[in-house]
Amino acid sequence: MQTVSKAIKIGLTGSIASGKSTALSVFKQRGFAIFSADDCVSSMYHDALFVNTVKQSYPHVVTLDSIDKSLLVKALSDPVFYEGYIHLVHDHVLKNMIAFQNKHESQPNVCEIPLLFEAGWERYFDQVWCIVINDELSFKRALERGMSASTYHFLKEKQWSIEEKSAKSHVLVHNESTKEVFIKTLRQKIKEHLL
Repeated sequence: MQTVSKAIKIGLTGSIASGKSTALSVFKQRGFAIFSADDCVSSMYHDALFVNTVKQSYPHVVTLDSIDKSLLVKALSDPVFYEGYIHLVHDHVLKNMIAFQNKHESQPNVCEIPLLFEAGWERYFDQVWCIVINDELSFKRALERGMSASTYHFLKEKQWSIEEKSAKSHVLVHNESTKEVFIKTLRQKIKEHLL
């Protein structure tokens, strides 16, 4: 299997349950260093510095020096809270993403950023790749992964449409068939655009 040897920074985005995690594993097999915003966000709930920052601004969602996810979910329905909190999250992810890119500047790297365009981060990448999936299939796959319908719709309304993301991306990878077909398609796109 050929690996990509030139240093390039790729931003990977797409809809909810579009296959971003699967794509990261394919890029890793091709020699890319990988960064996942989703993993970064999951780990930040255990990061004492982040929890303290949240506690200073939003003490009502912190109990026993940790972020109470049930209180957080309720608070996120407040648009003012949402905007302030998402700003803290984006700052945390951006800081970690830039540190990752600096550490891996001499090798190809890919950063999975679901809200890449929404955050205005396209300037941090040489190319943006978008995984394209229709809304019906995105919803079905999200529910199969255990996401509630209300959470899906809440998150979906915060994202750009797949058409908007596609229009601003350099490379589109469709994922509306099987996982195997998606992996084969992605490998072909890597071969066409990077090897």
